[in-house]
Amino acid sequence: MQTKLFTFGDGLRLVHARMDGVRSVAIGILTGAGSGNETALNNGISHFIEHMYFKGTSTRSSYDIVKEVDALGAQINAYTTKQATCFYTIGVDEDSEKCAAILSDILFDSAFDPQEMEREKKVVLEEISMSEDDYADVCSDMAAEQYFGPNALGMPILGTRDNVRKFTRDDIKSYIAANYKVDSTVVAIAGNIDEDRACKLVEKYFAGRWSGGKRDWRDKPHAAVSAQKYLFKDIEQSHIIATFPSVPYNSADDLSVMVLNTILGGGMSSRLFFEIREKLGLAYSVYSYPGTYVNNGTLNIYIGTNRDSVAKAADVAAEVVADIRKHGLTKEEFARGVQQLRGAYVLGQESSGALMRLLAKHALFADEVFDFGRRIDAISALDYDAASRAIESELDLSKTCVSYVGREVDQDLLPRFVSRA
Repeated sequence: MQTKLFTFGDGLRLVHARMDGVRSVAIGILTGAGSGNETALNNGISHFIEHMYFKGTSTRSSYDIVKEVDALGAQINAYTTKQATCFYTIGVDEDSEKCAAILSDILFDSAFDPQEMEREKKVVLEEISMSEDDYADVCSDMAAEQYFGPNALGMPILGTRDNVRKFTRDDIKSYIAANYKVDSTVVAIAGNIDEDRACKLVEKYFAGRWSGGKRDWRDKPHAAVSAQKYLFKDIEQSHIIATFPSVPYNSADDLSVMVLNTILGGGMSSRLFFEIREKLGLAYSVYSYPGTYVNNGTLNIYIGTNRDSVAKAADVAAEVVADIRKHGLTKEEFARGVQQLRGAYVLGQESSGALMRLLAKHALFADEVFDFGRRIDAISALDYDAASRAIESELDLSKTCVSYVGREVDQDLLPRFVSRA
């Protein structure tokens, strides 16, 4: 499989991957407008705009949009992250142009009808309520708030109820004009489509349609300070997230950190999973995960346990981290982590949708084509000693941020991590 990056006359970028052996084509438009580019006064507007793009154009009602896509046996959807919003279709190769035409229509001719806005506000408010009932989500939002503080990355993607209720059509138009810029937008097409056909679709439906000008990323580098936050709720499960500083997206050390994450809590053979779940039975769900942004990065540990096991689970997690800090990874662990990471990248090439999302994100954040062959070669070439040196600065216990949601506990969780620094 070959991937190529094209730049059109207006600066719009297309990243394309031809996938032999599939009949699907995934078309995605990723623009750098997410909650990390908002302020406290408009937090949630990126996500609300994502919803509104599906509420009708001058030629299609909201029902027409989904009816046409369903008639093709295709999918249309969107998602908002802290740094981007993506609109995409996945359909049969022969319907690629029809899918591109629908995406173009919603992106460039949406009506943003005030009555539709009021209806959709109710939908988003229900989505906020649903998220608030998912206490793992609540803990995740608290963790971001604790770690990033006043940095925009600390704000929730869904925004606040007060903000959602007050958004106007003018707010939407102004935000799109300021943030949906050609230099911060990428089109990604992956699947059974050649590069000539992909370029023609982009030229016809997307090129020359976005405004020019530069837009700065708002996530300025953040200096972490240890902190903790508790939210006591009368629920059965207790949720703990410990957050540590890590590398930003596309860092020179990102592969080493990915191996570290795999060994720490990225699978069923990881240290956290074995010690907390398999050996002690303290939790059903325990894992670690990275959070990478243009100028910032985190490495996070999540534990879902019961109130009586909160202190013990936190102690064991802190001990696992402290042991890695002191002794590093074993060579056997390192070799296993490299193979797990390599396998994940190889398998990730087999879905047109997953490939489209990866290519788009990399082109947007790194301004280059994601080269799978080079990436897999780099993983295979990772050196134990060099990788160990690269991750020496990871998992800094002195800068731990801890978030807790669950029944009231007497134990103070933060010192269990910081005291082992």
